[in-house]
Amino acid sequence: MKKFLDFTLVILFFACLASNFLPAQVHQALGLIFIALIVAHNVLNRNFYRAGFNRRRIFNQTTIFLFASGILAILISGAALANYFQVPDINWRSIHLGAAIFSTILLMIHLLRHIRGKKLYAATALAFILAVGAIFGLPYVDRWFHTVKVDKNILSGEKLAVEDKILVIYFSRVGNTDFPAEVDAVSGASLMLDDKKIIGNAQMIAELVQSIVGGEIFAIQTEKTYPADYSETTKVAKAEFDANELPKLKELPEINAYDKIILIYPLWWGDLPKPVENFLLTAKFKGKIYPIVTHGGGGLGKSIETLKKYAEIGEPLEIYSSDIPSSRKIIFDWLSLF
Repeated sequence: MKKFLDFTLVILFFACLASNFLPAQVHQALGLIFIALIVAHNVLNRNFYRAGFNRRRIFNQTTIFLFASGILAILISGAALANYFQVPDINWRSIHLGAAIFSTILLMIHLLRHIRGKKLYAATALAFILAVGAIFGLPYVDRWFHTVKVDKNILSGEKLAVEDKILVIYFSRVGNTDFPAEVDAVSGASLMLDDKKIIGNAQMIAELVQSIVGGEIFAIQTEKTYPADYSETTKVAKAEFDANELPKLKELPEINAYDKIILIYPLWWGDLPKPVENFLLTAKFKGKIYPIVTHGGGGLGKSIETLKKYAEIGEPLEIYSSDIPSSRKIIFDWLSLF
């Protein structure tokens, strides 16, 4: 009975890790079953706790309690993501993902403690592969297979009183690409969904900035359109960098009529997108630009160094693409600095 339960728990745990490939209701149901069986597992092994802490077993005991804390974090963040309760300005998805990675590693350690003999070597190798897969694989899967949804209610909230005349400029794939009706709105492709409407990551940040400090919004648009397929867009962008091509732009605003410019753009090949570079070259802004960079793990890249060729740069802000729906407080705090 115990071995069957243990085997079932391991299968359920990895089934829950495949959440991006399962309907939300199925993922939640599997998670609740897993929690129930965890309780049953501990009841069947209650003698373990009666012995209390001792030096011989302290490593194993510590691992179990840390694993329990990870599962608790998964349960709480999962309930928040399912809208059973709401706490503003907490990035529950990052907590949920981080707790899943943390728990996977601890589960592997716990399982290895119960394997002896020659099987230990094979189990250790498998555990190492699974742990590495969780650390690097789960964020990758989350980025490319999880549809990012945003609620425009995040545009409501505390505002800052600003006397300066502000222009919020952004560059996004939305507005520069002819997307099909059923495009995948994933963070890795710099897209998200508001109900059924596609929104660009930089566009969403621009609207958040405007909702906090006001000002006007301008979208940088190229005369050419980029491919709807993101991998093809990356190839076009790489060709632009290799040839130092500055794509032709549509109409430009008179940006020197503004006191401050907030510039929002995605990181392309670790640098400033060429359309944005051409905008700065053409506009010749005489004031200070405050950049916000949205990225999939590359941070600011080399983009700030490129920006400094064209204007004075204020303190930059970087936002991981999947974190945008919960980034209002981060943006508010950043805007408060100037």
